[in-house]
Amino acid sequence: MLLMSQLHIDIARNSTDDFNLFHDKSRWHWLRGNLFEGPIALGFQLGGFVEYQCKLLAMNSANDLYVEQFRFSGYEFNFVHCVVPDDEVSVNLKQGKWSSGDGSSVYSRRFILKANKKPAIVGFKRDANQMTLSLPTKLPPMHMLNSLPDRELAPGTNYFLKRKYMIVGNAKNFLASAGAEQSLFIDEFTDKVDFPEMYPLGLISSALLERAVFEDIDLISHPMIYKTQKLCIDKQQLEDLRSNDPINILVGPDISEDANEFGPESSSKTRVIQECVAYGKEEKPLFIAKITLTPLNSLVNKSYD
Repeated sequence: MLLMSQLHIDIARNSTDDFNLFHDKSRWHWLRGNLFEGPIALGFQLGGFVEYQCKLLAMNSANDLYVEQFRFSGYEFNFVHCVVPDDEVSVNLKQGKWSSGDGSSVYSRRFILKANKKPAIVGFKRDANQMTLSLPTKLPPMHMLNSLPDRELAPGTNYFLKRKYMIVGNAKNFLASAGAEQSLFIDEFTDKVDFPEMYPLGLISSALLERAVFEDIDLISHPMIYKTQKLCIDKQQLEDLRSNDPINILVGPDISEDANEFGPESSSKTRVIQECVAYGKEEKPLFIAKITLTPLNSLVNKSYD
């Protein structure tokens, strides 16, 4: 169990460069129509808590320890309620199930993350021998990414590039924000550096915000919150990353059904869907993510219906 505090939230923000005002203890009320009446925890921070609980389970379960050897780790988060300071956070992990087909093997474990015993996130943790998400099309060549300018559209594409760096100190702080025992991942006395999966994935929030700023979206008048996250990361590549290694995160445009019908700030828009792909040292992606966001305007409108 984790007793969420504002300090946990601040540490998570600082370690991932997430400047979203939803998490700001002094400025959350700047957001127009904010229904939460206070700061809320980060989605990826809660994902870090889920990852940690799954790791503890794997250490004490022969079956889960076996699937930990699979190269790819996937998560599916469906956000149903927020987590706020002073909430008691816990995770209920269900019995895992196997599935296979077309050469793939997947071990899925359903979970419910609860805040004060009420569901906040419902989802799945999946271990697989293949990526559980398809690679988007029309991506720029990986070999040219390091030479491209940060926070710009890759030439000839509509993918926004955000360059981040793997920092051991930030990863340790991220673990602390999720209530995880840091020495299980990082221990200088044994020369152990195993970045948690949710640390590089958590940098997606910063990349999404940077793209919104690049597009001149007013994040105060038109804030958005996570609705779902589908994530898959290459654990083998992650193991090879060290402090100061760059990762290039590509953030795609809105691909929702009404992406072209309504602008990003339209009060009629009910969701935004964006695909993100990150590359580290290899030609293959470090992670793939499909993110669905809900404009706060749509929730405010629903509350008045």
